[in-house]
Amino acid sequence: MLENDNLENNNEETQKIKETESSFNIWKEVWEWFYTIIIALVIAVTIKVFIFDIVRVDGPSMYPTLVNNDRLVVTKLGYKPHQGDIIILDSNYKNRNEYFKEYEEVNDTELNIFSKARLYLKLPKDLKIKFYVKRIIGMPGDIVDIVDGQVLVNGKVLDEPYYDGVTEDYDINVEYPFTVSEGYVFVMGDNRPNSKDSRSSALGEVPIKAISGKSQYRLWPFNAIGKTK
Repeated sequence: MLENDNLENNNEETQKIKETESSFNIWKEVWEWFYTIIIALVIAVTIKVFIFDIVRVDGPSMYPTLVNNDRLVVTKLGYKPHQGDIIILDSNYKNRNEYFKEYEEVNDTELNIFSKARLYLKLPKDLKIKFYVKRIIGMPGDIVDIVDGQVLVNGKVLDEPYYDGVTEDYDINVEYPFTVSEGYVFVMGDNRPNSKDSRSSALGEVPIKAISGKSQYRLWPFNAIGKTK
């Protein structure tokens, strides 16, 4: 009888050990999956923010070079602006930075990256990130002018094989010739009659810090895959 009792006790202990090991393995598996997902997300965000991104063209401002719903590969890491580059820029960058500066002055505080991120969630729509696709026309220090429907940079007619129409200045608040400030670029869309760009005081010259990256390739549609230029 005693032998049977000992056998039953051993079986119960063995079962408890197996259950404990099974429970431990399940939680270990869950943790490994969670850890793997977090690492994957961190890598994905890092790539998107700092290395390259895929963006969708919204609107006709770069027609015929780019059209609505084109998908572009945009490189970011180590990018330095050059005249003629097709870039992705944050159109609200300047206004948002001015808002942050005013907030710091009014509240006698200094915003760090985390406090800016929290404040960003409460910003009105016209201060949040909104990307434009444009082409760099003038670099810092360049003198941009529009004469008889042509674009001049530093006194020379700009060679624009991507556009054969007339370029007009349509905002009386932007005076020409226009000298591009240090740390800024002057941009235009290839669809000059239908582009909100540096010719408009609403956007104006664009801070280099507002540039997200350069468009390198078009991935979509399939019949137009290739380098963007």
